[in-house]
Amino acid sequence: MTPRVSVGIHVPSSAVAPLGSGEAYTEFFRQVEALGLDAVWTEDRIFHAANMLDALILLASAAACTRRIELGTAVLVLTLRHAAVVARQVSTLHHLSGGRLALGVSLGGRPEEYLGLGVPMKRRVAVFRESVTVLRRLLAGQPVDYQGEFFRLENAMVRPPAQVPLYVGGRVEDALRRAGELADGWIMGPFGSVHDFPRAWRVVKDAARAAGRDADTLLAGRLVYVAVDDERDRARDALRPFLHGYYGPRFDVDHDAIFGPPREVAARLSEHVEAGITKLMLGVPTLDLAHLRRVAEEVAPVVRASAAAAR
Repeated sequence: MTPRVSVGIHVPSSAVAPLGSGEAYTEFFRQVEALGLDAVWTEDRIFHAANMLDALILLASAAACTRRIELGTAVLVLTLRHAAVVARQVSTLHHLSGGRLALGVSLGGRPEEYLGLGVPMKRRVAVFRESVTVLRRLLAGQPVDYQGEFFRLENAMVRPPAQVPLYVGGRVEDALRRAGELADGWIMGPFGSVHDFPRAWRVVKDAARAAGRDADTLLAGRLVYVAVDDERDRARDALRPFLHGYYGPRFDVDHDAIFGPPREVAARLSEHVEAGITKLMLGVPTLDLAHLRRVAEEVAPVVRASAAAAR
């Protein structure tokens, strides 16, 4: 059975301008839920020139003021965080949220982050693989004995258990294969277009099969930045400073983002659903509640109707 399409919001948690207040974020999370959207997702960095909020702490704030929506990271840079500490944080957040947490992870980050945290950047793939193994085993809630290159565990326990879905992000072929081998699904990042998805998704599923896993159980998500406005130029202008502030001027807003009137945005997002993406993580540039309402009322229903028609 094809899974239900989730239309969630990727929270604008970084800005070159001053960030919104705690009260503004709280109201934003409440409105995501009240407007019938399905999830909030957060991004992660340790060092960055922009103002930025921590991914898991921000989700804790969202958990406290919502009751239904999924809470996820897209993505947490797992290689820059000790997997045992992440396990404790995830266990806590999963419990406090009533089991609503999903964890997207990657091995991204920049050289200064690896240097500052004492993680060998040249070994980041090995660190990532061990981190996923340790995280999975600890979240099962049973005693763990593990002797690896980077982790040594003896009778280590993290409870309450938290069987959270784990998704891997990345776009290079090795990252796609890791998603198939290690995770419950893949998160496609914001670079490129939906036309890049089918080939990448085949790599993910082929890797799952090669690892002896059921590829048909994997889910596909995508972070894609959107702006809804009847004037396309105004929508583009809303996205550009936000995206260039986070990614730098290399981010091609015209090629990689989706913006314009709601009908146009909905049509392009429906292409993602038709391609097989069932978790949409719509990155919005601000906490503007009027814009959020347009996404929820003029875009999301069209996307969901398209998904229902395709079943």
